[in-house]
Amino acid sequence: MPPRVTLRSLFSLSAMALGLVALNSTAAEPGATGEKITVPGLNYTMVKAPAGVAVMGHGDENSKSDESPATRVKITQPFWIGVTELTIPQWRHFVETTGYITEAERGNVGLNLLKEKAGPKHVGLSWRNPGFAQDDTHPVVGISWQDAMQFCRWLTEREQTAGRLPNGYVFTLPTEAQWEYACRAGGNDELPNVQEYYWPAPSLPTHPVAGRKPNAWGIYDMYGYPLEWIFDWYGKYPGGEVTDYAGPASANDRNVIRAHHEMRGQQSSRNRWSTTGDTQNDFVGLRMVLAVPPQPVSPPAPPRAPAAAH
Repeated sequence: MPPRVTLRSLFSLSAMALGLVALNSTAAEPGATGEKITVPGLNYTMVKAPAGVAVMGHGDENSKSDESPATRVKITQPFWIGVTELTIPQWRHFVETTGYITEAERGNVGLNLLKEKAGPKHVGLSWRNPGFAQDDTHPVVGISWQDAMQFCRWLTEREQTAGRLPNGYVFTLPTEAQWEYACRAGGNDELPNVQEYYWPAPSLPTHPVAGRKPNAWGIYDMYGYPLEWIFDWYGKYPGGEVTDYAGPASANDRNVIRAHHEMRGQQSSRNRWSTTGDTQNDFVGLRMVLAVPPQPVSPPAPPRAPAAAH
């Protein structure tokens, strides 16, 4: 049984520089990169990704138009990323604690469906009933970008109040660079035998989390459904070398969603899609990071305040 340590000891080499404080009740254990943390009250496990370099996109003739030019992103600060997507019980805890109502539920808007390639919204569907069978081992879906960011803001405020966050760190969605970096466990090449890491198509939009093989950092399900919300605005990659890139310099109304799947006929962790931040689908969920806040030149709009409970 590995010794249990606090996050203060995990940051021992950089605590003086960052002014970090201990996550007193957040336990950690050695993992693929040496460190894992568990978020109190959620039982949500996150693994440390060290600072390094991520290469977003391709630079070859087979690249999709929005997956080039290849861009080297220097990630200057370590971050923690969920080893799985957020599950239904973890989202339910947030909803029951705050009274939050998702955008799909407000005004009975409903969800777009994967089997219809989006199509019209189906009224009455939401994270509570996405139109197919789920249990508490499944990732939550039917969540908009605004919903996901509201969850992250709530958790950040809760943990800051409890004194469990390092100074300068927040819970948020991963940037595209962080997502690709973690998906390939810090490497530049696609994982070998990639079919071992995801549920093959055709298949349901979700399966129990951690049901397939993890990558070298112990992260599950970044290949395959559901797709996952990204912090960044959607836009063309800048190319060359950049530092802590977190989206294009000018804002638009579309956010990025990520995950590999054959729906674009390509087995690649570099697959990317975009949709408006208020979109709700039965095939999009979220995975959190604990990180220094991303700083795009034109950041996405702040999350909306939670709706009052009925």
